[in-house]
Amino acid sequence: MAQAALSGLGIAQVGVHHAWPHLRAGTLKVVLNDCHHPGGYEMLLQYPHRALLAPRVHAVINYLLEVFSKDDFLHVPLKKLQSYVA
Repeated sequence: MAQAALSGLGIAQVGVHHAWPHLRAGTLKVVLNDCHHPGGYEMLLQYPHRALLAPRVHAVINYLLEVFSKDDFLHVPLKKLQSYVA
């Protein structure tokens, strides 16, 4: 959807992490900011009961938590978007 907006096909509601590099580059702008509901930043992982959690599953969960906590695109404060409003 971000690519469609970049191509001039219209507006798109996408996650900030998808739009952030384009906002910073000036190729996208925030529109309808007053109508936007940011929702929650959640990711769900489904796996068997914790008592049966394989060590490899535990390792993957820990790895993902570490990687995602360091990804700046996933931690853009919504107030920061105000400077990109059209």
